[in-house]
Amino acid sequence: MTPETINAAVGDEFEVRLNATPSTGYVWEAQTLPEGVQLLGSDYERPSANSRPGDPTAQVFRFRASRAGDYTINIVLKRPWESNAVQSRTVAVKIN
Repeated sequence: MTPETINAAVGDEFEVRLNATPSTGYVWEAQTLPEGVQLLGSDYERPSANSRPGDPTAQVFRFRASRAGDYTINIVLKRPWESNAVQSRTVAVKIN
């Protein structure tokens, strides 16, 4: 799978959205965070009024571009108490 590419300027904030079903215990976790990118936090999108417990949602990571360069962010899907990931995503970031 080709990694998603995000373009940002130094000082910009950007988001990465990943499909999630937190009720299963699996959560996305940023594994590799380069020096030029700061993790500001992550949260889940608010469910819609007609969603039911267990429905999928999106986990949204917020980052800040702090230094110019080309970087890679690796994010894995796993249960916090387990060491093996069941899925991973790679995001390429170009900061100008």
